[in-house]
Amino acid sequence: MFSLTENQKKLILAFFIAVLLWGYANNQTANVFNYGEEQAASFLLDIEVRNLPENYQLESMSVERAVVRVDYVSYFSKINRSDIRAYVDLRNVDPGDNMKIVEIELPSSARLLGVDPGYILVKVSKKEE
Repeated sequence: MFSLTENQKKLILAFFIAVLLWGYANNQTANVFNYGEEQAASFLLDIEVRNLPENYQLESMSVERAVVRVDYVSYFSKINRSDIRAYVDLRNVDPGDNMKIVEIELPSSARLLGVDPGYILVKVSKKEE
């Protein structure tokens, strides 16, 4: 019958552990080798309202949240959701429905890949006095 010596058993066990460690490290090395490389991320953000004139009030928005996709260079840091702002500028609105672009504020290290939706419908009315 075929039997393994103690050294052969240890060698097989060491090889098995090495293969497991290699598989684990292979998934983790992306963090080390991507130093300075571009990373992509998506965030679900609430849409803020800015510059609404005092004599107007916001009645409704077609969408309350937007998905923002960004690309950034990673130097052992990540972009957080709190670093990004999605908003609509209501400076020049008229009463009724207004189609507005969803604008994004990003850190200087990030680049905008896309926003979904890019436009929203904002309903504004005059305040009753």
